Amino acid sequence: MSDLASLQLQLAVGAPLAMALLLAVRAWRHVVLRGVPLAAVPALLLALAGPVGANAALPWLAEHPVLELDAIGRVFLGFTSVLWLVSGWYARGYLANDAHPARFYLFFLLAMTGNFGLVLAADVPTFYAGFGLMGLASAGLVFHRGDAEATRAGRIYLALAMLGEVLILTGLVFLVVAGGTTQIAELHHGVVSRPALLLLLAGFGIKAGGLTLHFWLPLAHPAAPVPASAVLSGAMIKAGLLGWIRFLPLGEATLPGCGFTLLSAGLGAAFLGTLVGVAQTNPKTVLAYSSISQMGIIMTGLGIGALRPEAWPVMQTAVLIYATHHALAKGALFLGVGPAHAAHTRRQRILAGVGLLLPALALAGAPFTSGALAKTGLKANIGFLPEGWAMALAILLPLAAAGTTLKMARFLWLTWPRSGQTTVATARGLWLPWLFLVAATLAGVWLLPGALEVLPQKLSPEKVWDALWPLLFGGALAALGAWLRRWFSGDLSRCLPAGDMGVLIERLLARLHLHRPVKDTVHHNHGHGLSPAHEASPWSPRLERAGEFLTTLEARLRSWPVTGALWLLLVGLFLVLLARAGS
Repeated sequence: MSDLASLQLQLAVGAPLAMALLLAVRAWRHVVLRGVPLAAVPALLLALAGPVGANAALPWLAEHPVLELDAIGRVFLGFTSVLWLVSGWYARGYLANDAHPARFYLFFLLAMTGNFGLVLAADVPTFYAGFGLMGLASAGLVFHRGDAEATRAGRIYLALAMLGEVLILTGLVFLVVAGGTTQIAELHHGVVSRPALLLLLAGFGIKAGGLTLHFWLPLAHPAAPVPASAVLSGAMIKAGLLGWIRFLPLGEATLPGCGFTLLSAGLGAAFLGTLVGVAQTNPKTVLAYSSISQMGIIMTGLGIGALRPEAWPVMQTAVLIYATHHALAKGALFLGVGPAHAAHTRRQRILAGVGLLLPALALAGAPFTSGALAKTGLKANIGFLPEGWAMALAILLPLAAAGTTLKMARFLWLTWPRSGQTTVATARGLWLPWLFLVAATLAGVWLLPGALEVLPQKLSPEKVWDALWPLLFGGALAALGAWLRRWFSGDLSRCLPAGDMGVLIERLLARLHLHRPVKDTVHHNHGHGLSPAHEASPWSPRLERAGEFLTTLEARLRSWPVTGALWLLLVGLFLVLLARAGS
């Protein structure tokens, strides 16, 4: 059984990596492109049937286990594998007419490999290698479209990803030095490294879309293809959440600074996401700001666990339920954009409308949905906080839920299927995977450990009303906003642009660039009257030939098979060096 479990762990990470490598072989490329969704199947089977505690050691890489399935990893692996499988399935139809499908799938498979690797990582080097691979490969998904919007979003994403990984690597070094081990399960045990906490809080906050670190999200999601947006928002930003759960000593030490930071930043993100999100005109941008808000609400749960270690075992269950609910519902909403815009018959429009409405209601926390279950589990632990904070969260969290309703109303208004939009050909291959994910959204959360224990609280009349009134209040605000638009027709997104703080930083940098002194490029010949061409060095022909060689080399390196092979080689070498350093 141990050998079988070890093989399952290796297949979960190795299957998408092997398919990415096979893409470089032209003879296998067609087969790989058709089978991309199958790359996530071993991870899904492991999440469903793998034994908790199973581990895999690679003797040629490290002396200790590098992969392990624990209870937290099972939950994360469950919803991430479902999202990767469905998104890969959906991408086959979405990219049917794309000019560069192989390039997309290369980065898609590499990001999937990194995502599964970091979820199953048993030691620090493996986690960081998976996190880095996922983060850098995701940039290829953002850049994929190749236009000005995608280039701008990709550059900002890549800059923040690099900053985040520097912070995380530095924090992990502090943590390993303080703990004396690279095994994640043995890192803390009463040892708290304050510099590590600060660095990891900020580094993982970039990936999770934390307040002031969030502005890459509303730029990257609209630029990336829809199936990439689904995994970016549903699965990959949860890597930041998992990093906090793995590396903050939650449940082991009282962390007042960390706790109050998470609470404050979480509440700020929840309301900022609503303020800017409802002003957007792109439905994918609205969903990006919704992700910022929802991750902010989850951060409040981590803040409670940081302040009250005794509350963490119960709060951890609530956070895992919320993360699963958000991942599946948000993935279903992103993937629903395609069928909604492609619905051309009345029956298809009704099906698309219902399929959008169900996850939107769940995300807004409507009674008897997974969202209400998630919010009930989170709010049930507010009592662990000091009285002032408990009272503040009891007021602000329902208002944040009303804000989610407002964003969902905005999204539905922008996305709702209308007659005469497109032809049936554009919807081919999109409906079935999307409807599968909608069904998973309705049922998936209820299968989690501890979910049914929250059900009695959820079914009480008081809890039903607690879930209902923010929905009604948010709906009333949406109706009021629609009525006011009759008199105020201006584009609010000009005042509240997508990227908010990032746009302000861009404008500041542009202003600084405009005022930068321009160097004088005129060659002064000291009265000799000779042009620069006449002063050419005898080395010029050789330099020109060297320049031509470098240009040709660059063109060859930009070919994706060459770049992909070099990238995989560098990642492999980096992983080996990290493992050797930690063993």
